[in-house]
Amino acid sequence: MHKQHLALAVLAALAAQPSLSRAQSAPAEPAPAPQAAADEPTAATTLDAIEVTAQHRRENAQKIPLAVSVVGAESLERINATDISALATLVPSVTFSAGNELRNNSIRIRGVGTDVFSTGVEPSVSTVVDGVVLQRPGSAFSDLGDIERVEVLRGPQGTLFGKNSSAGVVNVITRAPDFDGTTGEVSALLAQDNERRINGSVSGPLAPNLAYRFAGFYRTQDGNVRNRASGDSVNDQEAYGARGKLAWRSSDERSGVTLSADYSRLDADCCALPLIRASNNPRSPVTGTPVGRGNDQVNNDVSPFVRQKNYGASLTADIGLGDYTLTSITAWRKFANDSNVDLDDTQARLIRSNRNLESSRTTTQELRLASPTGGRFDYVVGLYYFDGSVYNSLDRRGLNLGAVASIAPDGGIVPIVPGDEAVLAGHSRVDTRNASLFGQANWHLSDRFTVTGGLRYLDEKQTLRFVRPVSGFFNGSNQPATNPAFGPVTGRYGDRATIGKLSATYEFTPKITGYLSYSTGYKSEGIAATLGLTAAQFAAGPAPAETSSQFEAGLKTQLFDDMLRLNLTGFRTRFDDYQAQTFNAATGLVVLTSAGTVAIDGVEAEFVLRPNLYFSLSGGATYLDARFQDVPNGPCYSGQTAAQGCVSAGAGQPAVQDLDGKPFMNAPKWRYTLGARLEGPLSGRLDGYLQADYRWQDRVVFDISQNPEMLQDAYGVADLSAGLIWDGGKYELGVFVKNLFDEQYAANIMAVSGAAGANAYAQQLARDFRRYGGLTFRVRF
Repeated sequence: MHKQHLALAVLAALAAQPSLSRAQSAPAEPAPAPQAAADEPTAATTLDAIEVTAQHRRENAQKIPLAVSVVGAESLERINATDISALATLVPSVTFSAGNELRNNSIRIRGVGTDVFSTGVEPSVSTVVDGVVLQRPGSAFSDLGDIERVEVLRGPQGTLFGKNSSAGVVNVITRAPDFDGTTGEVSALLAQDNERRINGSVSGPLAPNLAYRFAGFYRTQDGNVRNRASGDSVNDQEAYGARGKLAWRSSDERSGVTLSADYSRLDADCCALPLIRASNNPRSPVTGTPVGRGNDQVNNDVSPFVRQKNYGASLTADIGLGDYTLTSITAWRKFANDSNVDLDDTQARLIRSNRNLESSRTTTQELRLASPTGGRFDYVVGLYYFDGSVYNSLDRRGLNLGAVASIAPDGGIVPIVPGDEAVLAGHSRVDTRNASLFGQANWHLSDRFTVTGGLRYLDEKQTLRFVRPVSGFFNGSNQPATNPAFGPVTGRYGDRATIGKLSATYEFTPKITGYLSYSTGYKSEGIAATLGLTAAQFAAGPAPAETSSQFEAGLKTQLFDDMLRLNLTGFRTRFDDYQAQTFNAATGLVVLTSAGTVAIDGVEAEFVLRPNLYFSLSGGATYLDARFQDVPNGPCYSGQTAAQGCVSAGAGQPAVQDLDGKPFMNAPKWRYTLGARLEGPLSGRLDGYLQADYRWQDRVVFDISQNPEMLQDAYGVADLSAGLIWDGGKYELGVFVKNLFDEQYAANIMAVSGAAGANAYAQQLARDFRRYGGLTFRVRF
């Protein structure tokens, strides 16, 4: 707690500074104010209006009936963000769940995200880049580069964004080509753990009506986990990529076409999971590492790796038709992931390989017609088509501890049945086609009062093809199969749904707007496409579609001559048939389940304060009461007793517990972020800045079963940076420290496969698990 107080004291000290030393040059940020304000450093600075496209139009974020957080490029650059997980540093309603592999990472909004590894289950939070939906969670975590802004839309967004946005949308807008002149920038970062980054972009006109933009990046770093077996660091990463755009616009600037293409690649020695608790099986291999929450070491015989490719192209056309605008977005994307992990998480050669291949391909087409605005009635209507396919292949080889007679000190094993080795191999493919019709309209009953309504009708068809050609005998060939051969089988499923939104917005004054809204969301039926699929699961069919409904009330204000922006939101959200997964220790596989109802009630506050030209303070807080509701047959955790609530569900059925009222996974009750920046002239053409950021969150449980081994206590992380800016903002040199007070925390805690003995748990470490620092340099032209 003393670290939390010290971090807040640093922020308070920044707030107490009225200005830096007086000088004749104007501050680099924000843009110069009128002369009277420039001569007086304590003069208030007007906060700029924020435009968003969250409703498929350019609108003032303070005037729309929607809870949206907008993070600009400058804010992302200041925290050295690499991907969308960095949003958790700036947006209190956003959290991040790290998977056992990078492809299973998940963004959560208001506590809700994706908790399922199956390729037949899509995200609850949709990630959209320049109007194109990314199908697989792993593809959403490619590096952020050349970003204009990110809009975080909180709550169900199905009316305009379609399926798989039942919890919200992360809407990423990249920078457009510059028609006015040649511009560009190059930035570099050097940090501990041999971290190196370089980013660059250039843009300009090719002709009066034609412009281009090209951006690229490269980064590399050593991992923050040490493998004692090899002596090397693990979780190392190397990534590179590029995006190119070619844009044409008409002379009257009412029509335009943009062709965009991007490619990125990630090679990582990931993911190694340090143990926080070793198996209590007396035959389990000795860990050879420290065990506990501060552990950042493994002792693994298998070197993990991830090889990812993420690429695609899109063609966006905005055509002026009189006062109307017709928009077409045509896109094609592909994502590929090849990975291997040490499944038993020990130096013993029990599970010697767990090779996983995943690839997805999507083609999408969206057509929208937007009416003119300014009258009593305006609208957006559209058509959307999605054609996607996800392929998954697993090849797992080895034995569980029970099939082994002895383990040598070097990790070698002696099977009970000489020459024994089990194989779990299989293939799944899920094809999805989704077509929908949508529309949203505003009826301006007066200059102050607007009623908004929207509907989306969707029709979806999915096909599962699955085969596990051989049986796996991981407990030994003298024992029953752990994974009997199954298939080939084909399942065909279909679903239709109608979702919508209704809201009322009232402008109390030009600077204060309030709204009430009701909205619903939809997430596709969940298909159990993991390679542990059983005949009984296949016969039962897919998990029901996940649906959400939400009542929301918001108040958006700009106060004190636009010096303070303060937004307040209250909401009541219900998710029915929430799709989750549980871990089956007997098979070493996760199982798809429908977790019933999740109830989330909460309040959010966000603010930006700019009292003078040199100082800004921003942040927010989120309160969540997130819990399971009416879930009498929830899964028990390993070792849970009847006294702890685990009871029999009948002969041949797994034991269950009543989860009613229990906390939802990874949904902190309280979470807040706070940032302060002091920036101003030092001398001549030289400016300086000092920035402090702090985020704190309550304790969370990472598993649906409420396993006490998978709890993360409350923690807070402080970051500090300082630097110099000169030549009118052309050059910038900075120094930074992440996790200033060295607060250790887990990005996730998960059960380890029972291959080396049950009841072992490991943690996924965040990049800032330990304090580290570095330097940044940027040049703009």
